[in-house]
Amino acid sequence: MGDVGQAAFECNDTSRPKGPSWWRQLAPVWANFLIGLPAMVPLHSAWLLLTEYRSCAFDNSGFGQTDCGGVDVIEGAGWARMGVVVFGGLGLLLVVALDVLFPAAYGRRIRPWLLGMFVIPVPYLTAVAALAMLG
Repeated sequence: MGDVGQAAFECNDTSRPKGPSWWRQLAPVWANFLIGLPAMVPLHSAWLLLTEYRSCAFDNSGFGQTDCGGVDVIEGAGWARMGVVVFGGLGLLLVVALDVLFPAAYGRRIRPWLLGMFVIPVPYLTAVAALAMLG
């Protein structure tokens, strides 16, 4: 009598996927996408240094010691350099912690996390494309 009830509740292992769930497979992508949101600050700062503030980008002489443009260019280049160094450094530490140290500490494969790093510039590129279409 107990065997009849047990047979009705057996699970069918052939219907379940053999690998990890979709969420577990996409977790590195979503985590790196979320890192990409604050990474927009150093990415935009680097873009400004390479385009608008190029004349003062890597000039370390003091204020008034160089002729690289007006006061706006000199101050803007300083803020952009700070954005790259400070926010870029913190972002780099966050990427190393999330994509290298976290998988190593929990025994997960590191390859999906390293491949997920390609998603980091996507929010910035999306914002640039949207602003280019609007303006």
